[in-house]
Parts: sequence; C-alpha cells; structure tokens
Amino acid sequence: MRLKLLISYVGTGYSGWQIQEKPKPPPTVQGALEAALRTIAGKAVRVHGSGRTDSGVHAHGQVAHCDIPDTRAGLDWRHSLNAVLPRDIRVLDASPAAPDFHARKDALRKTYAYQFWQDRRFLPPHVRPYVWNCGMLDLDAMRDALPFLLGRHDFAGLRNAGTDVESTERTIMDARLDALAPCEYYPPHAPMLRLTITADGFLKQMVRNVAGLLAACGQGKIQPAQIPALLAARDRQAVPSVTAPPEGLALVSVKYPEP
Repeated sequence: MRLKLLISYVGTGYSGWQIQEKPKPPPTVQGALEAALRTIAGKAVRVHGSGRTDSGVHAHGQVAHCDIPDTRAGLDWRHSLNAVLPRDIRVLDASPAAPDFHARKDALRKTYAYQFWQDRRFLPPHVRPYVWNCGMLDLDAMRDALPFLLGRHDFAGLRNAGTDVESTERTIMDARLDALAPCEYYPPHAPMLRLTITADGFLKQMVRNVAGLLAACGQGKIQPAQIPALLAARDRQAVPSVTAPPEGLALVSVKYPEP
C-alpha cells in the first residue's frame, strides 16, 4: 500500500533531507524516516520526498510517499512512526494514497517561508535556530523588489551549482513580506520580517538566494529596478548578493491536484 506522509521537522541537527551515500553518512531526515519505517514494517522501505531541503533547513509541511507491506496497512502509521522517530521530526498525517501518487512528480507548487531578524542588539535563543540575524532592513525597498520576481523568469542567476536541471525557468506565483508583531516577552525590538514565496518549483538554494537579494535591496546595496538586468544575465556571479543562511528557511506546504 502506498502511504502519503505530511512531515514537520527542525532541520538544525540534520544534513538536509536526502540520505548521503557515504561510509559514515551524517544524519538526514530521510534516513531517520526510513529507519523508523524499517523498525515498524520489518523490512527496508524507501521514502520519496517532495523535494530536498538543505542542511539546517526546516519544514512545516514536507510531503513524502512510501510503499508499506499490505500486512501493515491497518496500523495507525502516524502514531507508530512518531513513537520511534526523533522528537525533532513529527509525522502530522499519514494516509493511504493512490498507487501512482508521487510526492515530487505530482507537486503543483510549493511554498517556503524565510525569516529575517533585524535587531543586532540581541537574538533570543528561542528564535535563533529559525532566523537570519541580518540587521536592519528597509522593508519598503524589499517590497518594491518583489514585483520584479513575480511571474515566469529564467532564475539561473539565483541558482547555486550542484544540481542539473532541464530548464532554469520557474514561475513565482506569489511573494509577500510581512513585518511580524514584536514579541511581548522581549525588550522593544525591530520586528522580525517574513518572506512567504510560492512557485511551481525552485532551483537549488533559489529561495535562499531570493532572500539574500531582497536583503541586499533592504540594505541599499542593490536597487529593486536592477533586478531584471541581474536576472537577464543568467549568471549567479552577476548577482552581487549572498546566499542567505539555511536556518531562516522552512518549507511551508506542497500543493497537489485535487483528487
């Protein structure tokens, strides 16, 4: 039976989603899930995720599928998996899927969130694993940059090397920047900013490069009107902004066709 899993995890302690073929492989989310499935199913079970998250990147709604023995079909798989998984990985839902469902190939679009912590004076430890402590940013300038990224573009200039793809064109359907309310438990501080971005697919570290580009606009290093020319160059080296660190990034959700 094919099982569809909705998974949430804190990526801090993992070398990304994907298992690494090494003599002593580092811990990965996929590896932890497959170890738990093997314990319950009594045999090796391969897990296929909707996409790979980098080392240190989190997920609120990663989606994966796997094929379990029919003899175990009656189990409460959410409860069973959570009983043996590390506490920083939780299965939020486990349900039967169509035999041909594929978590990656069937995905229509994905949504990610990236968080910027602006206040250099302090960074609360409860926030630290989930933000980029980048200093003060001009929110208006960052918002002015967003329309230049919407729609279908060649995003080769916002892709890091490491994964071959047939095309570097992607469609960004929605992108917004929100200033979150300051936390009442801390001294007065600049609001945390959150980028939420949805596309039909993302290139390697594309969201982190978008976050770095927006931060550069917010720091006055790049003018929003420069973005079309930077994208047209189709060269990562032509975009003078950093790749934002992984800890600020989380996979929010994956959308599939309605059944």
